[in-house]
Amino acid sequence: MFAIGLNEFKALFKSIRSILIIIVLIGITTGTAKILSQFSDQLKSLGLGDNAYVGGLMVLLFIAAPLFVTSLAHNVINKEVYSRTVRFLVTKTSRNNILLGKFLGNLLFWIVCLTISLILIIPFSNTFYFLELIQCIVFISYFLGLTLLLSTIISNPSITMFLGITLSIILPVIGMISIGSNNIIIKMISYITPYYYFTQEQTAFTYIVILFPILFLIVSLMLFRKRDL
Repeated sequence: MFAIGLNEFKALFKSIRSILIIIVLIGITTGTAKILSQFSDQLKSLGLGDNAYVGGLMVLLFIAAPLFVTSLAHNVINKEVYSRTVRFLVTKTSRNNILLGKFLGNLLFWIVCLTISLILIIPFSNTFYFLELIQCIVFISYFLGLTLLLSTIISNPSITMFLGITLSIILPVIGMISIGSNNIIIKMISYITPYYYFTQEQTAFTYIVILFPILFLIVSLMLFRKRDL
């Protein structure tokens, strides 16, 4: 499992698409922090405090995290099935280890990227946002678990790419609309997205989102065990 996860982690850093996402992630995070550092007194007078420095990263993830994650991980499982390389992998390890290794490798990639982004804004904020890092990881893990599930269910990587892009547009829109909407249908849909929990006043609500990637992983494992390779 760990060997597969490490290979997945290394492969992501060799991808041009991953490098571009890292540049955007770090660029917007540090750029926003640098601009806000010039208005530190005004931020304090508005009651925003030092947390405003991480605002660029949080806004970017709210809007673009689904697209970032799906663009990198949409074929994490079905590409192995499609190319028949999974038949070789199952001779070396279990199906559970393959799927969990893929998930952990992708999650580690995002943990490293987010950590680097937050380290780079320390000169502006004079602090490391550990709590915000955990929240970002939880937020990312939702979409990673969902993408892994889609890649397990759907065999064709092209379809998962299309579906991933579609969801990456629909979910943020529903999440944002639900904040100020009283529509029952939109509210009900928002309950199964991380946006509802991340827009509540109590920080504890954000950790409820952890249950979703766990559920996605369990379903993915059950389906992958029964899948004809």
